[in-house]
Amino acid sequence: MSYCVNCGVELGASEKRCPLCGVEVVNPRQKFDPEAEAPYPRDVERVRHRTVRITAARVLSILLAIPAISILLVDLVQDGRLSWSLIPAASIAFVFLIAVFPCLFTKPRVWLFMLFGTLETAAFLFVLQRLLGGNWLWLFALPLTALTGAAVIGCCLISTSKKARLPLKMIVVLLIIMVYVIVLQMLIELYLHGSIRLDWSLYVAVACGLLSIVVLIVGHLYDKNEAFKKKMFY
Repeated sequence: MSYCVNCGVELGASEKRCPLCGVEVVNPRQKFDPEAEAPYPRDVERVRHRTVRITAARVLSILLAIPAISILLVDLVQDGRLSWSLIPAASIAFVFLIAVFPCLFTKPRVWLFMLFGTLETAAFLFVLQRLLGGNWLWLFALPLTALTGAAVIGCCLISTSKKARLPLKMIVVLLIIMVYVIVLQMLIELYLHGSIRLDWSLYVAVACGLLSIVVLIVGHLYDKNEAFKKKMFY
């Protein structure tokens, strides 16, 4: 049996460091055995933080539901129908879906909630358009929301990929940014002037393209250097 030389905690053979203070285990008579049974559950802190997060999300859900329902009831009682209350109620629902709803899940996936966020934003804008009127939703707001959502989801998917290497991730993100700014200016020009004219977006796109080439070259040189080291020293 081992004991921590710093804090005296009893240690098992499965421990390379003290779980309390982090000091490395020193016991020549007891070698490290990763297959040995741990003297304590390893996921206690993770489970505790997850439980606190879910509980806080449930409490916030109730706190957000109270003013939303109250506003709708006051408007319904006063006017006999729902009118002005839809804007603050939709705003509260939007905050809940974006900030609180993902925390209710034990294992949230970023890209999936980005997709939900895009759909929620589109629904919120649709409610505003129905209340305020105008043609801004279909000509600009909805295409911009879809474009931004697609770009963010693409960046999330490539950045969280375990198979893709870092240079490839950086290149894909730069290409996504390049396409995003070009399409963004196209949407702006179509909405404001009714025609497409590209200027500032091309500068950003060229910069992203050049950075992609630099990343590709650096990644290739790094791979060749690592291969050379393995060939010479291993």
